Amino acid sequence: GGGGGGGGGKKKKPLVAADRVTPFDRWLGLDKDLEAELNDGVDQDVTYVDPSDASNYVSLSLVKPMGIAFVENEGGCGGVFVDEVLDSGSAASASPVLARGDQLVAVGSTLVLGWEFDATLDAIKASDDSATKLVLFRGPTSFLYGPTKASEEWYQENLL
Repeated sequence: GGGGGGGGGKKKKPLVAADRVTPFDRWLGLDKDLEAELNDGVDQDVTYVDPSDASNYVSLSLVKPMGIAFVENEGGCGGVFVDEVLDSGSAASASPVLARGDQLVAVGSTLVLGWEFDATLDAIKASDDSATKLVLFRGPTSFLYGPTKASEEWYQENLL
């Protein structure tokens, strides 16, 4: 059974949306509280992680079932990240160890950067190698998908 235990994961609504912070709020010094409220749980002191530096990626080959729970990124950039590594799959004992938030970049030699969730999972399912190579970026989506993103050629030359 297990009927719904709804509402447990609800985030509390921020005081005001980021684009609604007014100059008046800033003048009163309220913007710090408002932005802190908005960025709750987001590490703002995050250091730049260069998406054009191969050392910021992890690559591993896993047999199925992998036991990785992927979740689609929010904010319209597409792509998926590791939400959880389950005890039941090959990823649990893999090296390097996957971390929550690792961004899936490639499956085998296929770049899945920015792909929709279903298409990305289909790429994993379609791989019929004995072990499937995954390449993941260890850093924030703002660098992976933002103005600093690496070119497709860079991925082909350096990671795939």
